[in-house]
Amino acid sequence: MTPADLDKDPDELRFRRLLELLAEESAALTACLPAALDAQWSAAPIARPREDTTERAKGLRSDPTANIVLDDRRQHLRTQLVTSMTVLQRAVVTVRGVRRGLEMTLAAWDGEGSGDE
Repeated sequence: MTPADLDKDPDELRFRRLLELLAEESAALTACLPAALDAQWSAAPIARPREDTTERAKGLRSDPTANIVLDDRRQHLRTQLVTSMTVLQRAVVTVRGVRRGLEMTLAAWDGEGSGDE
């Protein structure tokens, strides 16, 4: 808060701060999204311990497609991306509703569209 803010309405300051926080979170999400979108179709780049023995398996074929598809970390990332998109869609609808509600009530307060003209 700056000295100039002392003359401002506290509600205005709270609204502006909430909008700033929303913008900051949107920017942070935008920054991390490309890496998450890239990684969602790849197996996690970590060593997986062998479940059977310390010896190499004999006679088994490598199946990289199955390794990617069945990777738990990749599946969790994909699930989080799908969930995140759903939440963001709801958030856009919610914020749009907030804006439209304020616009409509402000217009009614101003006498627009009320039929009293």
